[in-house]
Amino acid sequence: MATGYEKIYNGMLPKLAECNIVEQAKRLGFTPVGEDSAEAVFLGRTYLITPAGADVIDGGPPALINNRTLLIHYILAEGGIEPKNCFIPIERMIGTIDGQGDEEESYMASVLLKETEGRYDLFAAAAAEMGGTYVGRMLGGECWDFMVLPKMPMRLIYFESDEEFPAELQIQFDETAPYYMNFECSTFLSGGALRELCAIVQRQTGKEENAYDLPN
Repeated sequence: MATGYEKIYNGMLPKLAECNIVEQAKRLGFTPVGEDSAEAVFLGRTYLITPAGADVIDGGPPALINNRTLLIHYILAEGGIEPKNCFIPIERMIGTIDGQGDEEESYMASVLLKETEGRYDLFAAAAAEMGGTYVGRMLGGECWDFMVLPKMPMRLIYFESDEEFPAELQIQFDETAPYYMNFECSTFLSGGALRELCAIVQRQTGKEENAYDLPN
């Protein structure tokens, strides 16, 4: 029986089959392949998007269904506007939400803070390995930008713990993000990025890797 996430993915396939993937890839920053496909590097994995779906082609383990769904959402996006390098907290983005995406983003943020033990140095090492760009100190925290998708930069501000306060993480997207994904998809996107950061921290610190899968 298909899970809830699998049903969402399967429900998008008819629209994908009608999409001009090559033209969309050119507009959205993916690499066109042949007459009807596109290649995308996303959260450290290489995917091929075809009229039949999106899946990894790098020989690694199976891709998370949420990540495959996000790629389809993105390739179907209207887009048409370049990022403005003007970031807003994810909570201020407006869109339709059923709660699941927000659950993943919040859960993975708490997990990342736990894995880094409130230490900025652990976060910074993982952020650099994931291709993040250090922006500087902002709002009292350390700011990193990530180009998680070609037209969807994400900003993370890490507030290290001290004697009075626990560590905190603020997630921001460029104000143009709604042209590419609605609020719910953006929260899944940030959750996926935080999941990847957790895996990197685990690997760098020699901890046993934990996928931290959410219920379907």
